[in-house]
Amino acid sequence: MEMVSHLKQLGFSSYEAKAYITLLRHSNITGYELAKLSGIPASKVYEVLTRLQEKDVLMVMGTEPKRYVPFPPSEVLNRIQAEYSRSIQFLQEKLEELYEQDSAGQHYIWNISGYENVLRKLKELLETAEKEIFLSVWAEDLENIWEGLSALEKRGVKIHTVLFGESPHHIGIVYRHGREHEIRQERKARRLAAVIDSQITFLAHFNDDGLTTAAYTLNPGMVLLAKDYIIHDIYTIRMQQKFGEKAMEIFREPY
Repeated sequence: MEMVSHLKQLGFSSYEAKAYITLLRHSNITGYELAKLSGIPASKVYEVLTRLQEKDVLMVMGTEPKRYVPFPPSEVLNRIQAEYSRSIQFLQEKLEELYEQDSAGQHYIWNISGYENVLRKLKELLETAEKEIFLSVWAEDLENIWEGLSALEKRGVKIHTVLFGESPHHIGIVYRHGREHEIRQERKARRLAAVIDSQITFLAHFNDDGLTTAAYTLNPGMVLLAKDYIIHDIYTIRMQQKFGEKAMEIFREPY
């Protein structure tokens, strides 16, 4: 049952979730009646009800026999939400302090695979931006992240984008690469690079055969290397725009 699954994510056991849902449907019933209606074993039902009472999910009426009445869902869920928010706020501060104390964390490289996983992590990291983002991205991948980038831009984050292909979504300062067809033919893949606040770099590789891999790190050397890579492309595009074919002749020379 979907409701049971979601309640379990909020800290309910399977029996507790079933008991609460049953009480919402059949309020003011005995433990015996609850066991029959919910399918919870009679030997377990009073233990479950005691735990729910401790969680302030229900109240007990009378004594012989005891009858159980659930608190309204809005009251229960609002309280749970407030408790989770307090815990998350506390942990964000304390865990970040621990993480910052571990300087070795800058040397880790985290690997991800699968397009949806890569995209989800990229969005999470972009959301942390406070000052600036340097981005090298293909139009088809920009399509999946532009809404988040737009929100960041409205928040005051400066975004510098090297764009491969054409997109109606122009976020921040955009530099059209212009050689995407040649690069796609050569690599049989797309690449994405993002540098967030000069602190985190995210690199992804999307093979035309469907294989997607990515890595991200706080390593200062790799962050600087990725940022330099994007800035180098920006300078190259500017040179091409200013000097036209003369610049292209230099770029075509073998190395």
